[in-house]
Amino acid sequence: MTISVDWQADRGESACRIEFEGMEWFADIDQTAGGAGKHPSPHELLDSALGACTALTIQLYAKRKGYPLTGVQVEVDREVAAGVYRLRSRIHLQGELDATIREDLLRVAHKCPIHKALSGQFVIDSELV
Repeated sequence: MTISVDWQADRGESACRIEFEGMEWFADIDQTAGGAGKHPSPHELLDSALGACTALTIQLYAKRKGYPLTGVQVEVDREVAAGVYRLRSRIHLQGELDATIREDLLRVAHKCPIHKALSGQFVIDSELV
């Protein structure tokens, strides 16, 4: 899997184009740093990946188990202090769900692939080509 990220000065903006298997989206720096404010920042993309993965994982699991889940909303807040990138996820479950089901869905939320990746150790290899 390769995601391509491209920035070109002749576009006249700070945003970069992200492409993967025919899909396209954009990221930009924060407005406070000179971005246009039209696209999410890389931090917002990272944070939203956790929220999206959590909601999708819960939804798929609930469907498989036959739980009466009618909706999921995930709010993700970020705090960076003393070199620690902390994400706080608040999960709102909708439907007639008893305490046992709610606890099971929280357990599954912690197993979403992005949660596991962000909780693990990262190794990033970069090279100029």
